[in-house]
Amino acid sequence: MLFRRCFSKSFVGQSKVDYSKQIQTIKALHVPELPVEDTIASSSQDLGGKVHVDLDKSPLVMVHGLFGARQNYSSVGRKISAATRRRTIGVDMRNHGASSHVFPHDYTHMAKDTIRYLESLKRPVVLAGHLMGAKVSMLVALQRPDLVEKLVVIDNAPKADALEFRFTKDLLAMCRVEQQLHSQGANQVSLLKEVDRIMADYEPDPLVRMFLASNLKRAAKKSSHLEKVQFRIPVVNFLKHDTLSKMGDWPSRLVSKLVFKKPVIVMRGLKSHFVTDESLQEQFPTYFSDFKVVDFDCGHWLVSEQPDKFVEKTIEFIEAD
Repeated sequence: MLFRRCFSKSFVGQSKVDYSKQIQTIKALHVPELPVEDTIASSSQDLGGKVHVDLDKSPLVMVHGLFGARQNYSSVGRKISAATRRRTIGVDMRNHGASSHVFPHDYTHMAKDTIRYLESLKRPVVLAGHLMGAKVSMLVALQRPDLVEKLVVIDNAPKADALEFRFTKDLLAMCRVEQQLHSQGANQVSLLKEVDRIMADYEPDPLVRMFLASNLKRAAKKSSHLEKVQFRIPVVNFLKHDTLSKMGDWPSRLVSKLVFKKPVIVMRGLKSHFVTDESLQEQFPTYFSDFKVVDFDCGHWLVSEQPDKFVEKTIEFIEAD
């Protein structure tokens, strides 16, 4: 992952932009509606590379966060696999990475997709998820504990908590890139510079912009040009349908009275607001009877801010009897 600094510092010195007007302009655009699918076959990738894995060990399945993809875990996944000889898999959620673009995009359906994928492995797994992926992973563990041996929750809590507007700014930035560069052919190096320039009006942190730009579709290997500038995320559809409003949800009715009784580790960024002392005292005990907390002295993007500690604590947890 490319984040090295937390979002809390990302909008210092931001230039004044009429976001509301721009959002309404994007919403007025005509784009094809996404198909509706109850479940999809999620795209996945083994992250261990050439590591010779022990097939007697349960796989580690890693679920990315909002605007992410399975490649976000490539480095840490490879290290965990090498140290544990455990198969480590990254999975793309719907509308992210190489998975299908479909609606609805909500936690209920992402959990269904993930359950479908885990069923295909035909054995219990260690399930890990960050932000959006954390809520998906918690829902899967609660609904289908037979599929999950252990659970790694990375800086999110089982509660409804609206996302801050900074995420909408990043979505708007990607929409503006597609709008302004839709039909402009460009050398890929020049294109990335132009993408970065457009995004800078919304996101001052160059590392965050680099992360968002990693979602751009690449040109074919035989071509040095992109005929159409698009992201792997259906950004305009997301904005038109207020999809980000659903990313703060927690479908409590779906998991009412369900308790996951197997081991859980909650990794919390102390400079992040996603996992509070209150949520550790109230929400987590409601759903998880055997959880422990590991604090990271960093922001929300703890996997990239403190990757060595993340790898160390993940290995300790998944390898413990």
